[in-house]
Amino acid sequence: MLILDNITIVICIILVVFAICSSLFDTFFRKLSDEEDADGVENQKPVSVIIISDNNGRELDDNLKCFLSQDYPAGYEVIVVVSRDEDGTSDVLNSYSKYQNLYTTFVPDTSRYMSRRKLAITLGVKAAKNDMILLTDAVCKPNSDKWIASMTSKCRNGVSLVIGYSNYSDDASKFKIFSRLHREYAFMYEASKGIAYSTCGNNLLFRKSVFMEARGFQGNLKYVRGEYDFLVNKYSDFGNTAIAISPDCMLIEEAPSRKTWKNKNMFYVETRKHLLRSFKHRLIFNMDMFFLYICLLFAVSSVIYSVLCYNLLVIPFSFIALVVPFIVRILSAKRVMGLFNTHVSLWKVIPFELALVWHNMKSAFRYRMSDKYEYISHKS
Repeated sequence: MLILDNITIVICIILVVFAICSSLFDTFFRKLSDEEDADGVENQKPVSVIIISDNNGRELDDNLKCFLSQDYPAGYEVIVVVSRDEDGTSDVLNSYSKYQNLYTTFVPDTSRYMSRRKLAITLGVKAAKNDMILLTDAVCKPNSDKWIASMTSKCRNGVSLVIGYSNYSDDASKFKIFSRLHREYAFMYEASKGIAYSTCGNNLLFRKSVFMEARGFQGNLKYVRGEYDFLVNKYSDFGNTAIAISPDCMLIEEAPSRKTWKNKNMFYVETRKHLLRSFKHRLIFNMDMFFLYICLLFAVSSVIYSVLCYNLLVIPFSFIALVVPFIVRILSAKRVMGLFNTHVSLWKVIPFELALVWHNMKSAFRYRMSDKYEYISHKS
């Protein structure tokens, strides 16, 4: 039975509005703007690649050669800074002694009251001979031998900070890969439209002169993690930040263990408390999740209402509120996954997006139940 009254009109209007908002607020619906690289090899400058190793002897043995075999005519050095060596990392580094552009340094065992990883980065930057610094971790490897060239090509027109994309290898769980893509895409979109908020990757280019002038990690050295977050949040400004999304710019990170994945998310809950512009970033994500859920719940509720009240006019609008946002979200995710060469089945997109908020809540709950002193360095 078709009933056209005020309640029916209001319900139909709300369904259409929710369908539109759910589509427009989708993180993947927004498009990144990535300028074409215009600079040629004649404008390239020498680079210092800093790799942080924290008991990563096996990963270094697997990945270091990829960094040492980059195609970059301007020349580069690779500095491996060992934060901890309890697994024979030194022996691995000794096996690469034939490479003339490889240098190593170690964080002193007596270092205390500060993050060893942030100290490792600081030591690496101070040891660097070049102003351009490319920072990453031993658990990563370049997707191409043009990684350095592609990242440095973005460092022009006043740009002093370049955020490159990285994600887990294909043997990681699909949800972890999707979650990483979703968060990193949101970060990159913010960076492309103004001041960057953060990054969840480990693929960063910045200038030594800027880092030293602003006194590096001053103000947050005591926090155990968040080194990439603090670098981006502190040093990004209007006009000085670029994103790098071409396949040559990407890094592939080893699939994290369950413990590593859990700790990474818990440490981020602590880190974001100390970042500037955190409210704005979280508001955008929360609006995305709000309209995704409210559209789904209202559409289902309206179907139940139409059946109980024999008001069939509401059903097609409920169908629109259910199907249209899902189609838009799936197509947008497909476009983004193609852009970043990420492989997740399209039928998993909606379930994974629905799971993101619950995953974040679980990480926040674990953080609240944990000892807060675990996130602050007391001694090493």
